[in-house]
Amino acid sequence: MANPSLAHALAHALTAAAHGFRVIPLTRAKLPAVRSPHHHDPAPLPCRGECGRLGHGVHDASADPRAIRALFAAAPWATGYGIACGYAPYHLIGIDLDLKDGRPGYPGEPGKPGRPGRPQVARAGGATGDRDGRPWRPDANRKGGMENGKDGTEDGKSGLEHGKDGTNGLAALARLAREHAFAIPRTVTVLTPSGGRHLWLSGPPGLAVPNSAGRLAPGIDVRGMGGYLVGPGSYGSHGSYRLAPGSPAWDPAPVPAALLRLLTPPRPAPPRSYRPGPPSHDPHPAALEGLVRFVRASREGQRNDRLFWAACRAYETGAGPELAPALIDAALDTGLPPHEARATVASAARSAARHLQPPEAWA
Repeated sequence: MANPSLAHALAHALTAAAHGFRVIPLTRAKLPAVRSPHHHDPAPLPCRGECGRLGHGVHDASADPRAIRALFAAAPWATGYGIACGYAPYHLIGIDLDLKDGRPGYPGEPGKPGRPGRPQVARAGGATGDRDGRPWRPDANRKGGMENGKDGTEDGKSGLEHGKDGTNGLAALARLAREHAFAIPRTVTVLTPSGGRHLWLSGPPGLAVPNSAGRLAPGIDVRGMGGYLVGPGSYGSHGSYRLAPGSPAWDPAPVPAALLRLLTPPRPAPPRSYRPGPPSHDPHPAALEGLVRFVRASREGQRNDRLFWAACRAYETGAGPELAPALIDAALDTGLPPHEARATVASAARSAARHLQPPEAWA
């Protein structure tokens, strides 16, 4: 039986490519549609396409129409397409805002009855609509975006209620915008079948934003280099992906500088040369007290990472044993379970010890 969604997805993928985006075909499950040529190998080696065959996921992504047609010809079961992040000219960054209580109800696939419904649509960046699908028209003083995190509601909270489990990526992003004083720009916004949305942002060249899930806040996933976004016009198992009413099409706005800093966590300090010496006699100088505050300010989704980073810095200064109890207490204040906090600090101690070994221990 012919796949009625294939031609539809291919047409949208070619349109995206004409605007400079690299694309790959996707299955209903939003996975790369071309099967790996190495899936029968007894011990497959890492390959990103060096073998010259198709089937390497996002590494197959292309903006060349001939290459795209070949990819879709190799996956006639494809129902959608993915847009690779991180590549020129846009260096695309995807902000995936989840809403656990979202309600699908978007038009069905070609050849199948539609389910128009009335999905809840939050007013993020002027690029979305109201519950009837009409474009949202921001007030003049908001300049088409969520200035300083305000989103058009009287109390500054998200226009969507929280999901039943408390996960609301829209509200979480608005809260980050308020806390870090940046405006969420009017940008390409794709509505997902579950009621969430994908915001497309343009990043700077030469900076690879890492992929993450829930690191910024619960309900916010990030797609950077090596990741991809489901493109508008795609069909998944639960419905269609489409541009939000009033959204720009194919022109992602630049990522705000303050948000970019949140998306790129600080680089770990380079390994230090071995310099034996006595441990610090003052385990709580200002810099080390700052490590404790850094851990105590952690949000859910970043507590382990921040505790590990802070503990590594403490052990590298020689104050790890003295500062570890304070770091663990700070982590417990954020809600991290005691066994996780102790295990994270112990792992940091081992990591710092490896970096500080004398040269003769490397042999």
